[in-house]
Amino acid sequence: MKFLIFILLISFSFPFFSEEFLILSGNATQGGILIGNVHQDVEQVFWNEKNLAISDQKIIIGFDRDEPLEHQISLIFKNGEIIKKDFLISKREYEIQRIDKIKKEYVEKPVDKNLLRRISNESKSLQAVRSGIYKENDIMFEEFIRPIEEGKISGVFGSQRILNGIPKSPHSGLDIAAPKGTPVKAMSNGIVALIGDYFYNGKFVLIDHGLGLSSIYIHLDSIAVELGQNVEIGEQIGSVGSTGRATGPHLHWGVNYFKKRIDPELLLDQDEKFLIIKK
Repeated sequence: MKFLIFILLISFSFPFFSEEFLILSGNATQGGILIGNVHQDVEQVFWNEKNLAISDQKIIIGFDRDEPLEHQISLIFKNGEIIKKDFLISKREYEIQRIDKIKKEYVEKPVDKNLLRRISNESKSLQAVRSGIYKENDIMFEEFIRPIEEGKISGVFGSQRILNGIPKSPHSGLDIAAPKGTPVKAMSNGIVALIGDYFYNGKFVLIDHGLGLSSIYIHLDSIAVELGQNVEIGEQIGSVGSTGRATGPHLHWGVNYFKKRIDPELLLDQDEKFLIIKK
């Protein structure tokens, strides 16, 4: 299914040439991500008011679960010329998912002060590491794969979760159920930015892929990498487990573009070209 609606309004008039100055591929929808190839004559690319980092002539544009639909992209050329285009992404409808039989301590607000302190410290630690990823390191990824070759999708991105009858935040990733011990592989090249064993996440690995893109692998039974290690696409980083807030063995696979949560399933579909800018 394609999630694409876009309107292109050319703000400046140029004579037509066949040369392509920006090609965006991916899914232009809430929770989607676009990867762009930028011509060497383009000095800067702005998405709305944000100056996008360019690495190896590539850019990333990501859309959060509830991303606004109207945007503008601007290309600034080395000779001072500018092209601006209005861009409209599509809206998505999300499922409601009910999960029962979760241990109460993982659903209800903790009352134990030590546990509250632990949860707070773990959250701060994760955010501190991610702040380094947000500095837009150079691109490391080339392509993307699913971390588990086989397995059943047990939870989809964006669904409103009701745990033991209590409404919770929307699901921020993709859950893949698989037997305990199933190898979990890196979705692309990157650097291990954080490993840990947290109250909610259980054992997990966080990988920085560059340009603000990161992936996290949660509820692992074991971890097979070290902090700061360079990993390649398809390299085993751990194994499926049920640590943390989990009712059974599965992988929670999450993808972030800076602070925006991306649908991992859409990340795997980058073949469609949605916008080509010429001048």
